Parts: sequence; structure tokens; C-alpha cells
Amino acid sequence: MVFVPSDRLIDIFALMARHERQGAKEGSLSLAAAEITNVTGAGIVLSPGDSQMTNFGTSNDVATELLELEMTLREGPYVDACAGEVAEDVDLLSSSKPRWILYTPSAIDIGARAVFSFPVRIGSIRLGALGLYRDEPGELTYEQSSDAFLMASVVARAMLALQSGSSGEDLSEELEREATFDFTIHQAAGMLSVQARMNVGDALVLLRTHAFATSRSISAMAARIINRETAYDEKSGTWYDEGDIAI
Repeated sequence: MVFVPSDRLIDIFALMARHERQGAKEGSLSLAAAEITNVTGAGIVLSPGDSQMTNFGTSNDVATELLELEMTLREGPYVDACAGEVAEDVDLLSSSKPRWILYTPSAIDIGARAVFSFPVRIGSIRLGALGLYRDEPGELTYEQSSDAFLMASVVARAMLALQSGSSGEDLSEELEREATFDFTIHQAAGMLSVQARMNVGDALVLLRTHAFATSRSISAMAARIINRETAYDEKSGTWYDEGDIAI
């Protein structure tokens, strides 16, 4: 029989209810995660199977930037937690050889000093990851880690409840509405695939690479492409900004 820390579950549900009453329905899970674990911020990604990561809610602007950074670079604690079975606990300032070469310096610039992630799953079914960050270095305490694992379990069951009634291969409409799907990214990748004469998957990689090279989030770069402020010339292999001849 598995022991469930009912007092902490009650605390989590109370926090979620309070944030919903305050008008933060979409971010109530991440807000509760940050508060129950006593960290600076939290975020949740939805990533069933091998699909792209999707923002399922963040507790503050820095948490959003950190999540978007991983969506752009495809490396970091969320990525590793989604792909593996273990939690990540990384002090970004503790080593002269960073674990993530591209992610680490950018995350530090954004304001993170330590990052943590926990797989969100039901049994062997992977649903995504819960990410935490702190603006001070150092590891989580045993109690904080225990609360984070419990919170990840709550997140998984919330996702499962939203998914209830749909097929195992498709996201339910409720889950799609709850997650903050940024369709501008997919729209921009489609436009870029035409400009660059490549498939949409390769265009998405090209989009991420240029977003990182220009110090923009992937969402911001997608918006520029849709608004025709940035375009790619397939013949020269060159990016052009608004006002240049290619656009």
C-alpha cells in the first residue's frame, strides 16, 4: 500500500482553488507548484510521446522565458525530464563545464540560478514535465523534492482528467484548450517551409535556430515571420528583415 501525504495534497488543492478564485485558472497548477515547493517559479510542459513540448502553464514571466528557451534550443531540464525517467536538479553556477552548453548561459541571463524538473506521468505513460527554478543557487531539500514529486503526480492526474474520454493517440479538446498551444509557431513554420523549400519539420528547426541566433523567443520570431517582418531567401540561404529587398 502506498502512503499518500494527505495533508500536503490538501494544501496543494487549497492553493489551486485560491489561485483559481483570484482569476489564474490556466496557471493555477504552476502557481501552486511554485508555492508548495517554495521556489521562485514553476512551469509545466505537455509532451506526450515524441511530440513537441507545449506550454501547459507558468507561474511568472521568467518561468515562461525559461520554458520558451527550451522550446527554442531543444535542450534543458524539461527536455531531459520528458525524455527520461528521473528528476533533474542542476545548479547552473556550480560547474565550469555546463551540462547544457546553449541553455545554461541563457538561463542565467534570464535570472535562473538553479533549475529542477520532474517527469509527469501515469505509470509508464509519459505526459510531460514539471519544471522549477530558483533565483539562488543550491539543491532542493528533501521536503521540497518530495513536494515536487507529489505536485507532478497531481499535474498528471489533472491532465488525465482532461484527457478522459478521448483516444489514446489524440489529445482531448479539453486538454488542447487548457494547454497554451502557440499555433503561430506552426503557422510560421508552414510559411518558412514554402520560403525555404523544405518540409515543415526542418523549417521548425530553422525557425528555432534563427530565433536563438537573434536572441528572440521562438514565439517572437514566429510572429515576425507571420507579419512578414522577417523572411528567408532559399537561393542565398539568407535571412532578411523588414525593409530589405527580399521582403
